[in-house]
Amino acid sequence: METRKLGNSDLYPSVIGFGSWAAGKAGWGDVDDHETEAAIRHAYELGINFFDTAPAYGLGHSEALLGKVLKPVREHVILATKTGLEWNEQGQFSINVSKANIMREVDESLRRLNTDYIDLYQIHWPDPSGKIPVEETFETLNQLVAQGKIRHIGVSNFNVQQLVAAQTVSPIVSLQLPYNLFQRDVEHAALAYAKQLKIGFIPYSPLAQGLLTGKFNYLTRLPKTDVRAQLNPLFSEKQFVKNLVIIETFTGMARAIGKPLNQVAINWLLYRKEITSVITGAKTIKQVEDNAAAAKWSLSREDYEQISRLFETDSSYVI
Repeated sequence: METRKLGNSDLYPSVIGFGSWAAGKAGWGDVDDHETEAAIRHAYELGINFFDTAPAYGLGHSEALLGKVLKPVREHVILATKTGLEWNEQGQFSINVSKANIMREVDESLRRLNTDYIDLYQIHWPDPSGKIPVEETFETLNQLVAQGKIRHIGVSNFNVQQLVAAQTVSPIVSLQLPYNLFQRDVEHAALAYAKQLKIGFIPYSPLAQGLLTGKFNYLTRLPKTDVRAQLNPLFSEKQFVKNLVIIETFTGMARAIGKPLNQVAINWLLYRKEITSVITGAKTIKQVEDNAAAAKWSLSREDYEQISRLFETDSSYVI
């Protein structure tokens, strides 16, 4: 599988990455550990070498599962995880990017991932309170690099202003943000900034959490425990119906191209060379195969532009 250099680092992740939020099981319906383990192994067999997770995914379960499955091939894969989102005994989350918390979390992640080092360590969410100085957060990450516990520093869900502040303290090699046909805010500033500064751009939610797979219809009702029903405005009742109308047209385009809907949506992202690796979630071998197949072909410029125009009117949603 094609690889692309991640910013100014020495990492070359596969253009299709494996996103393991669902591997944590919480909020994603029926998820079977054995199926997920098989999916992870098959992803590696298909040439996927980039695996992204976070402690918050299943309160450590996702990290532990990846660590178990990837241990035999650890030196051949890129492990990316995150820090700064802690939880209490009730499972309630809060942002904590203090030195003390990061130092605690990195050791716990290393243990769960069954590794001596983390290739890409990312701040999961910026601190909205501003109580923790940027210097404290990122000087801590610099210390972890010096100690050999992490190799490179990245950020997730940062806007350009927050990224610039982080760069005054640490060498940031990657920016991870939601980016798909429905959610295109990154085109306003973040993509251009990342390209200019040679920062790797990693889109997550490339299929709009399943919306761009074509598996939903007008009768679909997500349970209240589903993370999409709780957090994603694309799935609000009124917007969901509007989105399905657009997807009907998009389905016709994909049919004319001769490729499945999900592959076209992923390939639309890969068309932009400033994108390093697309984080694609998968719970089964079939889903991994579908995602990986998107890297085997390329959209024409005409198809890329036509698809872009279809989704231009709905591009301001952020998870």
